[in-house]
Amino acid sequence: MAYGDNRSPKIDISPVTRFRTNSLRYLQPENKIPSLTSSSLKNIIIVGAAGKLGTSILATFDADPNFNVSILSRKSSKSAFPAHLVVHRVSDEYPEDELLEALKGQDVVISTISKAAADVQQKAIIDSAIKAGVKRFIPSEFGSDTRNKKAMKIFPFFKHKLNTVEYLKSKEREGLIWSAFVTGPLFELAVKLTMGFDLKEQKADIYNEGKDAYSTTRTASVDTALKNALLYSEETANKYLSISSFHVSQNQILASLEKATDEKWDVTYIDAEEQKKIGIEKKKKGDFSGAIGLIRYVNSVKGYGGDYTDYEEMSNELLGVQGEDLDKVVRGIVEG
Repeated sequence: MAYGDNRSPKIDISPVTRFRTNSLRYLQPENKIPSLTSSSLKNIIIVGAAGKLGTSILATFDADPNFNVSILSRKSSKSAFPAHLVVHRVSDEYPEDELLEALKGQDVVISTISKAAADVQQKAIIDSAIKAGVKRFIPSEFGSDTRNKKAMKIFPFFKHKLNTVEYLKSKEREGLIWSAFVTGPLFELAVKLTMGFDLKEQKADIYNEGKDAYSTTRTASVDTALKNALLYSEETANKYLSISSFHVSQNQILASLEKATDEKWDVTYIDAEEQKKIGIEKKKKGDFSGAIGLIRYVNSVKGYGGDYTDYEEMSNELLGVQGEDLDKVVRGIVEG
């Protein structure tokens, strides 16, 4: 199975300075380069490596000779992985004896499990990780700020994610270190799927007036931040790490899409509160399209955590998340 073309570039760890232009935040690199702390975190095992983010993280660590990467997968999974990688297959119930065998000698567990109730599986892995001597656990956050209580009412599964972090906190005294990443929606998916843009038909559904900005991170930047978090092991221990490639509104993305396509798009402005009601009703009936509308709501309406750049201490500088040109990135998505 090929990785595709989403391998992240070599880590650039130069610090960055944030400034604001027309409410779109950019990150400008400085000339200083901090010296890395030595890291003994070399053996990495990834859980959920077949998903969109998991595949990218796997490719990134596999490409770096400083790390030895392997995969933890369920025996029932049909996912295929590169032949040169070690795949530890365990029963779907995650029995302790099988987990202990898979986690033996591992330094870091990175979880990208996407199931709504992933806390049960992650707790089993955490318990076995401690017994196996694993040093660090990265839970399956990588998205919205799941601590936001208003967002949690819309997405109850946020509570499962929060439960996992709380469980990790309770295990700190046993020597297991954790780091949880707040990234907002992955930017590529936001443009292609979740934030109301139809690239094929060149149509956009914009919530309210489309002016409220939210935080979002490119997949490659998540990969870079994750690697640097393991290098800066002390500074990133036992905390949430918030990163963002862009703090951007739907209107700004729309403007970049129109530049990239050299076309004026068909735009519909929609009442966000009405869409929230529709989304909740759809979700109750098992219609996943309702969840997509609610993801858009949480990110594009103030107060639901999508704008975490405004209130969280950001880790961009520490983790080497560099500035991006919005027009250039959007053009790459359109042409890709």
